[in-house]
Amino acid sequence: MKQMKLWGLLFILILATHTLHAETKRYEIQSAIIEYATSSSGNVMGIQTQTEGKRKIVFKEWGNVELHDETTKSVIMGREAYSRQTTKIDHDKVYIVDYQKKSIQQYDPEMLIRSQYKDLAKNAKEMIRSMGGEKIGNETLFGYDCEIWETQQIKLWLYKGIILRSVTHMMGLTHTVEARDIHLNVSISDKDLKLPDFPITTMQQGDPSQIPQMTPEQILQMQEMMKNFTQK
Repeated sequence: MKQMKLWGLLFILILATHTLHAETKRYEIQSAIIEYATSSSGNVMGIQTQTEGKRKIVFKEWGNVELHDETTKSVIMGREAYSRQTTKIDHDKVYIVDYQKKSIQQYDPEMLIRSQYKDLAKNAKEMIRSMGGEKIGNETLFGYDCEIWETQQIKLWLYKGIILRSVTHMMGLTHTVEARDIHLNVSISDKDLKLPDFPITTMQQGDPSQIPQMTPEQILQMQEMMKNFTQK
């Protein structure tokens, strides 16, 4: 579970790097508030794991300002555990909330560019093709005409660059995310994007020890996760 949290951190850094250097808008929708149901189950290293949770995504300015807030309940070997993860992208900065320490870490996405993972920020279409992924069709989902993209491990339903459903098979787990409440092109207030009132620590630029190390197989899996938010 700790490794998955590190992957989440790296994913946010990658996402912010793409946003910082993107030549086009991240989404074809100006603003949105979307609530999702999440679930996963499977066997990880011989341990049966099951999680369920809720996710809320709020963005404006075509995705250049975006807040992710997710709460989950995990059942591992019969024991329940609860967690919450909140991240915010504000143009060229990334904020990650640590609820246990009651603090917020601010990351400069340039850290990724100077790291061994700089190639992960390449064009999403090239990345998908390099992994054998492709668009396999269209389907109406919740009244929206979605493109369906599929690789060996991930199947996505995308509407104007926004993920409305995903099914991921990774590390022995099947993880599903599905929109439940969708509001597009709505007014977004500062309150909707507000982080907890915790002290903010700025992480030093270019320190490779702050970026989690991954095996080549894990890097491939992270590349697939990227397109959830970068593919138009």
